[in-house]
Amino acid sequence: MGELRARLAGIRERVETLPRVRVACLEWIDPVFALGNWGPELVDHAGGECLVGRPGELSRAIEWEDVCASDPEVLVVAPCGFGIDRTLAEMHVLTRRRGWDDLRAVRQGRVFVADGNLYFNRSSPSMFETVEILAEILHPREFRPGHAGRGWRRYPFSGPDSSSLAHSGA
Repeated sequence: MGELRARLAGIRERVETLPRVRVACLEWIDPVFALGNWGPELVDHAGGECLVGRPGELSRAIEWEDVCASDPEVLVVAPCGFGIDRTLAEMHVLTRRRGWDDLRAVRQGRVFVADGNLYFNRSSPSMFETVEILAEILHPREFRPGHAGRGWRRYPFSGPDSSSLAHSGA
């Protein structure tokens, strides 16, 4: 457990001086659910500002308009019980919503699909990896994309893994 805590502290130290990235993390697509429980704290540890979830509160249904109003710089979609492939198959539900194309995250190519089943929705030691995943997504110039392809993918997905796009900061 000491090694896991050291990894977490190392990430926290690296993001301390970086600008906070405004991020919306979704735990479900229809209805839209904001990531709750420990999720907002994980976002904070990774150097982000969680826009639609609240620390210590349960995940909850929110209006799509709340996501649009928050206009996140980054959108992470990690539905409960879904791996990456299943989430990719369901993304059309979000992309067809009014306002999708207007989101800053969409316009800037900073929408990511993550393995919600393994990393975002379970209380386990994998939560330490969740912070690493979020740091890679939020700060691509500072963190090597070590979980790209298996823990997260950029959306729309267009290749064997999207780590080169993320690492370049594109």
